[in-house]
Amino acid sequence: MAVAATTDLVTGEGLTILAAMLDGMAYEARAAGVQAILTPVLDVNSNPLNPIISTRAFSDEPQVVSGLGERYVKGLQGSPVPVMACGKHFPGHGDSQVDSHTSLPVLDKDRESLEEEDMLPFRRAVMAGVEMIMAAHLKAVELDPVYPASLSQTVIRRYLRNRAGFEGLVLTDALNMGALAQSYSSKEAARLAVKAGADILLHPGDPIEFLNVLEELIKEKGVTKEEIFMPASRLAKAKMRYCQAIRLPDRQVAQRLEENQSVAQEMSSRALTLVKAAGAFPKLREIKGNIAHIVLEDDGDPKAGRALRSALARQKNVKNLFVTRPKLEELRPEALKYTKEAALTIISIFSKVSAGKGSSLLSPELVELGRNLLSRSKSCAVVSFGSPYILKGFPDASYLVAAYDPGEPMQSAAYRAFLGEIVFMGELPVRISG
Repeated sequence: MAVAATTDLVTGEGLTILAAMLDGMAYEARAAGVQAILTPVLDVNSNPLNPIISTRAFSDEPQVVSGLGERYVKGLQGSPVPVMACGKHFPGHGDSQVDSHTSLPVLDKDRESLEEEDMLPFRRAVMAGVEMIMAAHLKAVELDPVYPASLSQTVIRRYLRNRAGFEGLVLTDALNMGALAQSYSSKEAARLAVKAGADILLHPGDPIEFLNVLEELIKEKGVTKEEIFMPASRLAKAKMRYCQAIRLPDRQVAQRLEENQSVAQEMSSRALTLVKAAGAFPKLREIKGNIAHIVLEDDGDPKAGRALRSALARQKNVKNLFVTRPKLEELRPEALKYTKEAALTIISIFSKVSAGKGSSLLSPELVELGRNLLSRSKSCAVVSFGSPYILKGFPDASYLVAAYDPGEPMQSAAYRAFLGEIVFMGELPVRISG
């Protein structure tokens, strides 16, 4: 989403820095010996409650996802040191409300919407030359009422191969995920995936056992020679293009890494989005009185917001308080006291989008504390270093800022915005009101 906030496909704004970012990604991957990257995410995040896609998607608009997906494919695969791109998660995971790491999402969505919205970015990626696509562990009942897409001949062969015209590699999402593990044995999942047309069976729970399973299937004629040889042929073709050795001297790599840090910082500064402002955005040096910086951390990460906390600590009138969910009740009185005494309260929210968490939003108890802080503050700015949908929970804040990502470049950008050194340039790539 930070990339989408930075770029405008109509005016061309931000496309130069995007091209530099993609070339930097390809370079760093090849320097590390990696020839394929599982990006871009081509899911259209049409469900704000999606627990696992959220900020991993570009937008809730199919055309935006399609356009940026094309840029990723061409930028990564067309780099001077190319890496293979992989569009995921076909036929589209953005409208789900279930995390496939834990259980199987079921999309009861009409065929026309699936084709014209969810599958559109994948068709555009195929036209752009993407060489790998990941099939999702989700059941789109209008496409196949029996099997999840990753095991479905209808979805992979009919819709991806025949209708979209895709001739590259198809890999399943990870086979050890709960969406499959709850309903299919390793042997059955392998058989169905191969018959569905998958070329790569990704991340089985026990690789050695899984190799034995594949050998058994071949001996039992559970899969045919043709179903094995065709993927082998496609893999060989991909390796010929992407697995040629590239020598990158250490000094050159070090210099490029430094350059890429500058690209990351510029991208972050451009992405920072002012969602709401009750007047001019506050500048720390102009605030008379104390400033309370309260970090609400949702995942038990003691390093969350460390760069921003350290930077703000250089301001003499700023008091930092780090509130993680397990210590919420212990720190609540102190947080309320800091806020009541402050001329400005900054609430920085760190809540990751991660497998098995069950939500991409902020925990209810932290939302409650945040609202209590708002009710006691004279002026308050809320910054989400994660899902922008989190901001919807704080409508009474004086200022709302979408920062999209918890990394240090974005924290640095937020600090510079509070100093007045940069202006907000990002455009919100999803709808969070209503």
